Amino acid sequence: MGRLDNKVAIVTGAASGIGKGIALRFGREGAHVVVVTDKRVELGEQTAAEIRAAGGTATFVQGDVASSADTVRFVAATVAAYGGVDILVQNATWSKPGRAVDLAEEDWDRTIDVGLKSIYLGAKYAIPEMRKRGGGAIINISSVNGIAASPRLAAYNAVKGGINQLTRNLAIDYGRYNIRVNAIAPGHVVTESSGASIHQDPQQTWSFTDACPLGRVGKPDDIAGAALFLASDDASWLTGEVLVVDGGMSIQVPEVLIAAHYRRFGGKPAVAPIEDPPKDE
Repeated sequence: MGRLDNKVAIVTGAASGIGKGIALRFGREGAHVVVVTDKRVELGEQTAAEIRAAGGTATFVQGDVASSADTVRFVAATVAAYGGVDILVQNATWSKPGRAVDLAEEDWDRTIDVGLKSIYLGAKYAIPEMRKRGGGAIINISSVNGIAASPRLAAYNAVKGGINQLTRNLAIDYGRYNIRVNAIAPGHVVTESSGASIHQDPQQTWSFTDACPLGRVGKPDDIAGAALFLASDDASWLTGEVLVVDGGMSIQVPEVLIAAHYRRFGGKPAVAPIEDPPKDE
């Protein structure tokens, strides 16, 4: 018997990485999973196929989470296929690195739309369906960057901080309907897109291994386990929380991170310093 037997779960951004890991875990735990992706259709279909191959139930729906019309459509498709919505995992994200002055406005807008507006849209259209079933659980995927900012990630940091606060607001406003809303703030998780660059560049590993109390980077299944807890009845009296899953890195004082950097590089910066702005700025 699975911990999510016969629950209906929508997972956005489930083509790969964290989203895929959550979708697969939910499928193994008995949920009917609706996999939502936008551009990477083949990968989204593959995620759904893997769930079915393992004996689970899954459907793929293409949709842009930043689009109101698409969000209405994939929520409606979920209700049509499985009779309602019990769980919504909002994992989709898009970002372009850069400082505020350097970012193109269209890149800022797209980062905000996919990363933060989508959280509002998903809640707006899924919550009424959850109320029909007597409650539900929303899990928003944030980041440790929503708690402590990193350089050259102005839009991404803003999105993740916004997710944390919107999570709290949703929890306050809809708790009376037995709808729990929580967020997960992962540290560095190795996915298909990030793994190759980390292994090729050892300077990127210092803050993800030496400076981590648990001595390793995260895996999608680490986040999937946290999502399963938040989606299950085990978290029935937990709402409005941002659960940090980062191997303990963020609990440390900065000196610990600096010491790890010295041990590995003997004082050589592991991250290039921020350049001074051009003289004509």
